[in-house]
Amino acid sequence: MKRIIELILAAIGAILCIGGAASIWILQVETNPPGVSMWPMPALILTVVALLGVLGISGIIYDINLQPSKWAMLTWIACGGLLGLGIFGEFAVSVLALLALPALFFGGAAVLTDGRRKRKMLPDFGVLILSGIVSFGLLYTYIVFG
Repeated sequence: MKRIIELILAAIGAILCIGGAASIWILQVETNPPGVSMWPMPALILTVVALLGVLGISGIIYDINLQPSKWAMLTWIACGGLLGLGIFGEFAVSVLALLALPALFFGGAAVLTDGRRKRKMLPDFGVLILSGIVSFGLLYTYIVFG
């Protein structure tokens, strides 16, 4: 039963990431005049969000065997990356702040996976924090120096 809940939470997170990125992309393309490029911003961020959605659900889907596996680490990385972008969105007062919602779904799925597999969560929280800092730092560096 926990496995089904993990899959549902991860699927909701992936749908929010991929669907949200695609809908914002389509809206931006429709409203921009011809000849205005979406690259590098906001296309770069939307691509990263969609890839983090794929990464998050991949970690849950491939973590099915009973042997020790590091696949669930992908979900923690996706969760941290989305949280880093969401925190940046809070500072910038932008739509990126909404990325905290799929991060919560991926975080819930990752916690359930760790509990089901009886893994220690402290190293995984370290991965979450590190990926959040890297995500925030890369975006901040790009905007400041890019």
